Amino acid sequence: MRLIQQRADEAAATEAMRGGAIGAFKYCTVAVFVGGVLHAFSPRWRAIRPPQKGWLMVAAFLGGFGNGSDTTFTNFERRDREIQIRIAEQKRMEILYGAGGGKQGQA
Repeated sequence: MRLIQQRADEAAATEAMRGGAIGAFKYCTVAVFVGGVLHAFSPRWRAIRPPQKGWLMVAAFLGGFGNGSDTTFTNFERRDREIQIRIAEQKRMEILYGAGGGKQGQA
């Protein structure tokens, strides 16, 4: 049982990291685009020094990573729960109607 649990934990962590990386990429892409537009049209944005703009990119990265990993992990848990319910329902049907699917009397 522990091996199955360990594999499930590793799969969930892998899925969350993948979703976090995708979310961070999306948020950073939008931040770079908005920063470029602001740099072209806003003198106040151009006056901000590059290190502060870098920290804004870090904030976008962290926000995207957190949002993406949480969303992906929640979806992973939901899929896992649906599989558990399906297996429990199948076992219940096997107990009620037999493992042969209604073909027990046939030889």
